[in-house]
Amino acid sequence: MKRILSIRMICCLILVIFSLQSLLPGVMTAEQVRASEKKETVWKQMKPMKIKKARQLIGETVTVSGIVTADQSAIGNGKLSTYIQDKTAGINIYSTQPKSFPALKAGMKVTVTGKVTSYKGLIEIVPDQDRLRIDAVNQTLPAPKRVSIKQLETDQAGKYEGRLVKVKGYAESKPDQPAGGGYNVTVIDKKYHSTVLRVMVDTGAIDQVKAGKWYEFTGVLSRYDTLQVLPRHKNDVKLLKRQPKPPKIKKEYEATVDRVVDGDTIHLKKPVLGTTKVRFVNMDTPETYHKPKNELDQNQLSFGQQATDYLKSLLSSGDKVTLNIGPEAKDGYGRLLAQVKTKKGINTNLELVKKGYAPTYFIWPVGDEKDYHTFQQAVKEAKEKGLGIWNEADPLLEQPFEFRAREQKKGLTRYVGDSSEKTYVSPQNWKDIDVDKRVFFASKEEAEQAGYEPAEESSEVPLTILSMNDLHGKIDQEYELDIMGDGSKGMYGRMDYVAAYMKQKQAAHKNTITVHAGDMIGGSSPVSSLLQDEPTVELMENIGFDVGTVGNHEFDEGVDELLRILYGGDHPKGTKGYEGQNFPLVCANCEYKDTGKPLLPAYEIKEVEGIPVAFIGVVTKSAAGMVMPEGIKDIQFTDEVKAVNKETKELKQKGIKAIAVLAHMTASQNGDTITGESAKLAKEGDDEIDVIFAGHNHEVVNGEVNGKLIVQAFEYGKAIGEVSVTLDRKTKDIVKKSANIQYVDQSGIEKDKEAAAILAHYGKEVEPIISEVVGEAGVKMEGGYSNDGDTPLGNLIADGMRYSMKSDFAMMNGGGIRQNLEKGPITWGDLFNIQPFGNVLVKLEIKGKDLVEIIEAQISPQFGPDYSISGFSYSYDPLTYKVVDLKLPDGSAVAFDQTYTLTVNNFMATATGSKYAPIGNLGKNPETGPEDLEATVEFVKSFEGASIVYQKEGRIQKAKQEEKAAAS
Repeated sequence: MKRILSIRMICCLILVIFSLQSLLPGVMTAEQVRASEKKETVWKQMKPMKIKKARQLIGETVTVSGIVTADQSAIGNGKLSTYIQDKTAGINIYSTQPKSFPALKAGMKVTVTGKVTSYKGLIEIVPDQDRLRIDAVNQTLPAPKRVSIKQLETDQAGKYEGRLVKVKGYAESKPDQPAGGGYNVTVIDKKYHSTVLRVMVDTGAIDQVKAGKWYEFTGVLSRYDTLQVLPRHKNDVKLLKRQPKPPKIKKEYEATVDRVVDGDTIHLKKPVLGTTKVRFVNMDTPETYHKPKNELDQNQLSFGQQATDYLKSLLSSGDKVTLNIGPEAKDGYGRLLAQVKTKKGINTNLELVKKGYAPTYFIWPVGDEKDYHTFQQAVKEAKEKGLGIWNEADPLLEQPFEFRAREQKKGLTRYVGDSSEKTYVSPQNWKDIDVDKRVFFASKEEAEQAGYEPAEESSEVPLTILSMNDLHGKIDQEYELDIMGDGSKGMYGRMDYVAAYMKQKQAAHKNTITVHAGDMIGGSSPVSSLLQDEPTVELMENIGFDVGTVGNHEFDEGVDELLRILYGGDHPKGTKGYEGQNFPLVCANCEYKDTGKPLLPAYEIKEVEGIPVAFIGVVTKSAAGMVMPEGIKDIQFTDEVKAVNKETKELKQKGIKAIAVLAHMTASQNGDTITGESAKLAKEGDDEIDVIFAGHNHEVVNGEVNGKLIVQAFEYGKAIGEVSVTLDRKTKDIVKKSANIQYVDQSGIEKDKEAAAILAHYGKEVEPIISEVVGEAGVKMEGGYSNDGDTPLGNLIADGMRYSMKSDFAMMNGGGIRQNLEKGPITWGDLFNIQPFGNVLVKLEIKGKDLVEIIEAQISPQFGPDYSISGFSYSYDPLTYKVVDLKLPDGSAVAFDQTYTLTVNNFMATATGSKYAPIGNLGKNPETGPEDLEATVEFVKSFEGASIVYQKEGRIQKAKQEEKAAAS
């Protein structure tokens, strides 16, 4: 027993010792000691070599020692990147994982083991893990090597890479903003040999540099394709006490082409005047730098590529050229500005203009007058002949400068002069000046200093406002319609044709704004709805909508989903990386209940040639009873007229007089008479309102009420609105207005290729789902709002609801039936288009007498009954709108005191509008079932391929006189 105890005590003692070792500082375990000895052995085995030799061993692992010449924190741009130097050479130490290594500072002596690599020509060592050791600190730095800028242009200069150098030069240019963490300052000598001074932001040295001064610069000689000097701190920049005159420029230089970059840019083998980049002057080819996002982008790229290809046929790598320097030697990017002539004397700049690959582009000062007139005559002739970009059948849609202003979102900034009249116009009016007379100025002051006077501007500014409403995501739907009512039918709608008409009108008019009046999403086709309506948003962006408002259907899935659609964020059913909508939605009467703060901006202001035009948004306050209450529980819709007048007053205080309202509010027209909510707004709204874009009830409206133009452009992309207004430049108000409803007649235009490609992409994505055949329709079945509720399609759906939930009765609201069912095979997609909202079936318990109240609530004095029904029939008095008779399928009466089960969709069960409220108030013990679409699909499948024939059956009838008498 004692022996066993002793062994146990010894084991415990050993465990305690090991535990104490791990806790005591400085005390290592045997394993730790062995690891430390192994590490030290490795360092001893890796004997440092000279840096000069190491630089030659690209791809190999080496060990070197040297003095750090620059603080990593100053020049590393957040990475481990600095330089070490020994007596033979210098080299860059680089790693993207700075936290894995000690921070390096100037004066440290370090030993490093790692692989020798090259990036952009710079030779560097990437340290191995735990293979960067600080041996000493505060060491004397190597003396900088004095070199000239001319030396740095030679091949021999590479031997100084990685070393400290000192160079004198003239700071020719200094950028306004850093790029990649630093500034590239062009430094030249008297003969225009050049180098780049790369001033990293963290050095704080950029403030020491001023363009147009001579300096002595100290720094590490680095490389990014070409050599560049990296100052390490402010003291590395010394202004010379004696300031020589700036370097002189010759008019012509000989050079060798390295490559063609695009239609108006080449690179040279060796620098001229401090740069290898040449930007052609006097002309401007279409751009190629961008990735196309729309038709305008693609058009620009296509013509830009043509210009590039043509220049490549004129110039090749190695060609000798003569550079004729422009009146200003370089642009803001440091590129040489020149005319480029081949060895055979061909002026390539002029040749591109002559062949129609480029317009002229003269920025003041224009330089040689003879050159100016030669180029302008060339562009005039090219345009008259319809060459290249001037081909009317397939033209360049945006001038290059116009494209850059839009694509870069910087707008038009240069004033434009007419060289024949010596007058100038504002940037927005550049089209008023013919291309062969244009001269561009940085400001009106510059134009006037050049002897140009302001052109007399027209007092009137034209504006075209294009509009849509109630698209409901029907982006792939087309409709056979007899628009004229003469028996002649055509095919209308579909978003690729809508896009074609919209873009055609945008291109045809000087000033356009594109708007919508709500319900653009919700109740959508599968190609949009199955992807959370993001395809519809993409198509609206492609067309170029500027502003819209919300309809009730924008709230179908609640406020949170609306805000996601607007501002971005991925949805499980949506597209990957969804970034949100690129144009705003406005609503003056949408506000949070608890704070009264707006859900969305009340209005959006657009500038048209300096004149502000405001668009106020508003939605019918009855929207609250048309969507799921849970989704909008935190917001409310206030009085439409009061909200619009409040915002109009605010706009007037800002001096804005041109005001339009995007109103998701009804409007109906009979002759010259317009009625509805939008007409009420016109009558009671502020007189400063000029145009009301209506929506919600899917009608065609074009007329005036109380001096306000009201326009509604049908539904589902079948038509677009085209409002033409004239703005007065002095009063900044709308002085003329008229409208046209443009039907989207597919025979009148070619579909837009970009929009068609978007449709095809998403169509392919949802095709496997929507193409499944689930049944056969023996006849065409109509549904929706019918004035009597007794529709073939409504009856089919109601029967399916009752079948699915095994209830006594069922009811289906007409607004939930969005499309008719055509004769022939029935696909899943057909049924989706009919019931696209994803509502869920709910079974409730009601008394027979409750059915009377529910029915009477939905009988409209104007439109009659709404609900399609199943499991019973009824008659009603068309004068009093009261139920006269309620019968079961066997002909017996519905017992008022008996409990029955009723199936509706969850919208009907929860909506608070007066038409729906009795269902939720009277129904008890709710039981949730499948989605309404799923129930309809299963019901259609239950016919097992047999032809389905539904017709009006008299389930709902107007009571006859004798019935009314009997009931009374």
